[in-house]
Amino acid sequence: MAKHLPIRMCVACRRRRPKGELLRILLMPEGFRLDPTGKLPGRGAYVCPDNPECWTEKKLRRFAGGRAKALSEALISLLGGTDGQNTHLPAG
Repeated sequence: MAKHLPIRMCVACRRRRPKGELLRILLMPEGFRLDPTGKLPGRGAYVCPDNPECWTEKKLRRFAGGRAKALSEALISLLGGTDGQNTHLPAG
């Protein structure tokens, strides 16, 4: 019998992928928090860590609103630039 594989959707590109392939983001009152393990409590959203187009401010506005620019900059610094060369985040 096949093991259940949770599926989540990227808030930027709306593509559905296995949870372990996406980066979880928590939006908190004091700001956002990146959760590479996917285990922190709270409601989160997911973005593709290997697609730089998903880290743009415009695509993140749906989820982060006015904080989308700061979130975009944090994703770019964490994931290694605009070309996605450092996409080695641990799976959650």
